[in-house]
Amino acid sequence: MRKLDSVTLDLEARGLKFRHQTFLRVGYTADILFKKEKIVVLDTRNADPYAVRKLKAAGYKVFVIPEGKLDDDQIKAFCDEVEEGARE
Repeated sequence: MRKLDSVTLDLEARGLKFRHQTFLRVGYTADILFKKEKIVVLDTRNADPYAVRKLKAAGYKVFVIPEGKLDDDQIKAFCDEVEEGARE
């Protein structure tokens, strides 16, 4: 299973509402978008530094799924961080 799929399943299990593969006005596609909170989650392959800077400048909070193989605890920790950002 891809990391993005694992993150998606974990976030859905927490009852969080978000959109997949959403095109943003700033010219990028968010792998996961929390529209109301202006939070974007990017898969590592879509997270070039320029895109991250541009999204942050446009007012989005950006979370990038870490590189490498992630175990269940690491995925849970990443999702905890995203959920905390969504509740701020």
